[in-house]
Amino acid sequence: MYFDFIFLFSSFVVIFCSTVYLLAYQERKETEKLSTGTYPGVSIVVPMWNEAKTIAATLDSLIRMKNEYKGQMEIIVIDDFSTDNSYAIVEEYTKKYEFIRLYMKDGERGKSESLNQGFKLAKYELVGCVDADSYPEPSALNHVVKEFQDPKVGAVTTKLVVNNPKSWVEWFQHIEYIYSNFILMAIDALDAVFITRGPLSLYRKDVMMQIGGFLPAHKTPTEDMEITFRIRKAGYKIRGSRDAKVYTSVMTTWKKLFWQRMRWNRGTLINFWMHRDMMLDSRYGMFSIFVFPTSTLMIAMIGVIVLYLVTKTASMIWDHLMALFWMLYYGQIPDLASSFESFINGSSFTTPYHLLLMLAVFIIFFLVNGFGFFESRERFNWKYFIALIATPFIYNPVLLFFWISAFILQTTKYSLRWR
Repeated sequence: MYFDFIFLFSSFVVIFCSTVYLLAYQERKETEKLSTGTYPGVSIVVPMWNEAKTIAATLDSLIRMKNEYKGQMEIIVIDDFSTDNSYAIVEEYTKKYEFIRLYMKDGERGKSESLNQGFKLAKYELVGCVDADSYPEPSALNHVVKEFQDPKVGAVTTKLVVNNPKSWVEWFQHIEYIYSNFILMAIDALDAVFITRGPLSLYRKDVMMQIGGFLPAHKTPTEDMEITFRIRKAGYKIRGSRDAKVYTSVMTTWKKLFWQRMRWNRGTLINFWMHRDMMLDSRYGMFSIFVFPTSTLMIAMIGVIVLYLVTKTASMIWDHLMALFWMLYYGQIPDLASSFESFINGSSFTTPYHLLLMLAVFIIFFLVNGFGFFESRERFNWKYFIALIATPFIYNPVLLFFWISAFILQTTKYSLRWR
């Protein structure tokens, strides 16, 4: 009984928050086009550690982006003591292209330190960060810099899609990234973006120098989220580009995905706790009044809904299987028509509020994913459709398990490193 009421409350929270995001998404505004000659210089920093398999493709995509960019651009690669031939691959590029510079890492190891070193070496006013396994579209930079026409914008992030998904674990992540593109546009309309994505985000160099750059991994394993809190505290906005798109590589096995999400989820818990003073502080607008508190709540509420549906469905199937077993055990021949009718009528989900809430949740699920598909500008694929249908029943329970595991590891202080 109590679990039913918790499910009811959780469903209302998810429906309410999703409705707010849908309304905000519909109200987002276009960014004005830049006039000719107003494209600022951009330095792109690429932190690298054992990226021999992907770094060449990343540099090729950045070269194409530079060729299409209407302003000046340089590429700075910071090698964090790679043990493969990543350094040698980039070194060959520096011989061909004078705008590509390669440096060995100074000081403490870690992605944050690599990025901070790159910012210090950058010669332009805008500095972008690109992961060494990501591939921006050629036009991406032209779109991103438009957002910096507003002098109060301190950082801009981009839309992500999975690069050439093959396995089902990659397709599930593809669905997740497409959904996240809808969320990015919705919270951008609320001026509440709270993560600058690693595959491509741009920052004002003077703002980053002012706030001290990225924090090291021992303070937070998700530096791209934590930095947004301090940029906002410094009085600047974070925007999401409507048109800039980046392809990125994702985890190819469930084991790799688990450990990636341990870092991401624990980083979220750490960052939210570190900056809890921003919660409900009206100085930070809708981010602190709505998005910050409801993001925390939504994680728990979605978990409740998933857990409720899984346990109810499992219990229902088990009861009917046991009834069928005992029927066969005593030599009775089951009437399939009456058994099916009994299965439907005996379902735990036939009460009006169950049906209405489940219908509303699934309508919103497919609606926001539809908008995400539109925002991601992806071609339709039958695997996409299958993965989308399977996501609530397979991938969402897995994500819930990841969150529970991250919470346990964080509360028990299990050691965590960026790599």
